[in-house]
Amino acid sequence: MKPGRSPEIVVLLMACTEDVTAEKKGLLTQFLNQHPVNWDRLYALANRHRIAPFLYRVLQQVPNIPSKLLADLQNDCRAIATDNLLKLHHYRQFDQLLGSAGIMHLPLKGVYLAANCYPDNGLRSIGDLDVLVRKEDALPTVHLLESQGYHTNQKHTRYQQHDERSMLADLHEISLFKPFFNNSHFDVDLHWGVICLNKDYKIFDLDEIQAQPALVTEWQIILLVTHHGGTNIWQLIYFVNDLYFLLKGKTIDWSWLMQELRRYGLETIFLAGLHWCQQIWYLPLPPSVQQLIRMEKVQGLIDAYEKNWEGAETVALSKLIMDQVTFFAKAQTQTGRQVKIGLTFFSSRVFRAATFKVGHRLFYVPKELGFITVFVRAVRSLYRFLPTHR
Repeated sequence: MKPGRSPEIVVLLMACTEDVTAEKKGLLTQFLNQHPVNWDRLYALANRHRIAPFLYRVLQQVPNIPSKLLADLQNDCRAIATDNLLKLHHYRQFDQLLGSAGIMHLPLKGVYLAANCYPDNGLRSIGDLDVLVRKEDALPTVHLLESQGYHTNQKHTRYQQHDERSMLADLHEISLFKPFFNNSHFDVDLHWGVICLNKDYKIFDLDEIQAQPALVTEWQIILLVTHHGGTNIWQLIYFVNDLYFLLKGKTIDWSWLMQELRRYGLETIFLAGLHWCQQIWYLPLPPSVQQLIRMEKVQGLIDAYEKNWEGAETVALSKLIMDQVTFFAKAQTQTGRQVKIGLTFFSSRVFRAATFKVGHRLFYVPKELGFITVFVRAVRSLYRFLPTHR
């Protein structure tokens, strides 16, 4: 067992397997006999890391597992499978709707991975339906979805009330929801840009991706590393599983991929993810990539990332924002890149648009005047963190 890892995390990592062979069952049984496991914590961590289906598949074949744990995991798996079937069906309707309107789009993250990469879509829970469209198609897509019963959230509704065009300039995604049954609804995150670190550092768009149709998988990898590793600091184990299944069985242009990742400062972050893909899933990698993973800088970053796996909850947003910058800066080998990270973080936090509602009047402050509202936004953010207003 790696120093610093709890028995519960080790069990979760051992559960990440496609085939529950006799050898793997034997190793897990031996580990459980030698290390006391907090079953309640194991269950909580399995749900936090969103790998309950993997854990259930393994534990139901291992002796002396608490029946309540197995029953709870089974119920979770049934709920995930049902939810995924509904969301995948809804996405197919969504795909047809946009296709009939001549709107090109690219599915991202959960819906893409569950449908195209995982051996069983029930192994990967789907959250929101994330899709990327061209910037010029964003507003027509919003109007099309609204005509089909979708609604925008309060923040985005305010932008629409002020000026839809300002929304395109200030934001890079919009959230919509469609009521389904009782209090449930389908959620769509409509992106016209994928932010890497912050809006002033790098924004990927659909035209950039579709300009190289032979490299769609490589672009999906870049976008995944941007979100899972850059934005969310590899804090959940299912992020690693996503990367593995996205890579598995694919012919990858490693030279092009590593060059592009290096261009955006994502190379070391990607190498950390590859390390776990190799350690957990035994992913074969080119010798040149394996050599890069062994670098001291990469190994140090891996250890730092892993510390977030043990927490009972995901990293709080206020801390996550600072962790994003810290880890991204640590991943760089060039001082100039680190300076750019610091400068763009400052500019993206200060020079940003804001909407304020005073009484029945809506006030809009453009990003060019963001320095005027920075203190108001800070106070408003702190106000939201107060226990009585959560």
